[in-house]
Amino acid sequence: MNLTRNQMIAITLAVLGVLAGSATQLTDLFGPNVAKTMVTASSLVQTILAGILAALTGQTAQVKDVLAMPGVEKITVNAAANQTLSAIAVDPKVDKIAPAQGDITAVTETAKGG
Repeated sequence: MNLTRNQMIAITLAVLGVLAGSATQLTDLFGPNVAKTMVTASSLVQTILAGILAALTGQTAQVKDVLAMPGVEKITVNAAANQTLSAIAVDPKVDKIAPAQGDITAVTETAKGG
């Protein structure tokens, strides 16, 4: 099984969540001082990683992740696309994505925010 970066972060968040919520068990296992440190550190790292994951799972990042997947030849974007997707579709620096032939004007206008 190949885990993506985002899946690994999500699994780490789950483990940190368990640690952060296990003060009683950690106290029994390691004592109160170590348990308090583990819970505090887990909570802090969990919050930081959650913020990072939020940025990494935005729509722009998702589209670029799909474009980077093996087996994806091209994504065609039509006039129904939102501004974020349209902007990626008309960006000449991004490969494997473009507006649909009949929707180039509409996608370009949407990308501009119009």
